[in-house]
Amino acid sequence: MENLYTYINHHTGLPEKSWQALIKVLTTRHYKKGEALLELGEVCTSIFFISKGYCRAVYDYEGQEINTNFYFETELVTNIRSLKLEQGSEYVIQAEEDLDAIVFNKDKLYALFSKSTDIDSMGRALMEGVLERQEAHAQLFKLDTARERYDYMRSIQPQIIERVPLEHIASYLGISRETLLSIHNTDQNK
Repeated sequence: MENLYTYINHHTGLPEKSWQALIKVLTTRHYKKGEALLELGEVCTSIFFISKGYCRAVYDYEGQEINTNFYFETELVTNIRSLKLEQGSEYVIQAEEDLDAIVFNKDKLYALFSKSTDIDSMGRALMEGVLERQEAHAQLFKLDTARERYDYMRSIQPQIIERVPLEHIASYLGISRETLLSIHNTDQNK
């Protein structure tokens, strides 16, 4: 819980009394490699704070996996659309390593929002951060070159190169594996 406390205080701050109220509604969960945090078609009811391991958000498009994001330690992951609209998820969130997460249950969290303006403000600030990251990622695919997407990815998630298979990274960046290898090899030779 210490990493979560640090994460929250870095992004928004939370008085001790509110923190104590929050931790009472949090749970921890372990996921084995390959296990889904959120299944295709499942309504998302949680926000996950990754304590250990990493996961990916992946679509199945006509039998081809399309990776849309990777989430590592000290990051939040959820399907905001499914969480808010209570509609089935259009993608899977899957553990790619054994993963430990702190789970914010939506109903318990929303109940706290109505009791504490501090926790309500914290929730809004954290979700704004998630949305900002998603917007920055979407922006990559509007005008940026393959190289610019790769450089951005490395700047926000440097561990991705060491931990994620190249075919998943290529899918995430919307480039071929060969293009990714060319960019990666150019970096290695500098």
